[in-house]
Amino acid sequence: MLSFLFPPICPLCAKELLDKGEHICKSCSKKQIFIKEPTCYSCGKPMKNHEKEYCSDCRQHPKNFERGMGLCIYQKPVTNSLAAIKYKNERKFVKYYLEEIQKRKYRDLLQLKIDVIIPVPIHRKKRRKRGFNQAEIFANGIAEMLNKPMYTKIVERIHDTKPQKQLNPGERKSNLKKAFRGNLKEYQRAGMPKRVLLVDDIYTTGSTAEAVTAALKQLGIREVYVFCIAIGKGFS
Repeated sequence: MLSFLFPPICPLCAKELLDKGEHICKSCSKKQIFIKEPTCYSCGKPMKNHEKEYCSDCRQHPKNFERGMGLCIYQKPVTNSLAAIKYKNERKFVKYYLEEIQKRKYRDLLQLKIDVIIPVPIHRKKRRKRGFNQAEIFANGIAEMLNKPMYTKIVERIHDTKPQKQLNPGERKSNLKKAFRGNLKEYQRAGMPKRVLLVDDIYTTGSTAEAVTAALKQLGIREVYVFCIAIGKGFS
């Protein structure tokens, strides 16, 4: 009865699923949304050139985190799906992504041998308005998957910055300068972990991951690995 009143919808395009047992619609199932090799060894962006280890962005601007990985390419219908989670409270879509992470990335994540998982924090104003932090929901699912603890207060967002998508790459870096701060007491309470998996929903220029990594390493964390649900395409 409930399935009749509330028919299941595709977590990518939000269209009604007509066939019983479908996880995504037929149209979305034909689209190449998952990241495949070759990828940048530093940030994890998909690339076209098999001969190069790093994308042009990472060659020009080396990253402070150890390595980045992702599940999907940041393009439609993934862009719309993640926006629906963030802005339309479609948190039920998260289950689909976590199932795909388990299927496609579990072994890679396990090999990192991380101590704890930390979601990229949002400012308290945004959290009050939205009611949740989407990165935290993904991070919690990955923490359960890997049987590792998740901590949400080791790093804090102390400035409510402009949305990154409204800015160019240079402005993004400046926008996030001093936006994050490590919390030493929370870090000590967590046992002073040394290898951390930082989780976010989207990675484009890497400005957010870099800013959070800087705050974490100031606390004494040695290695920061980044996992994002969707990563923008890299360069040759």
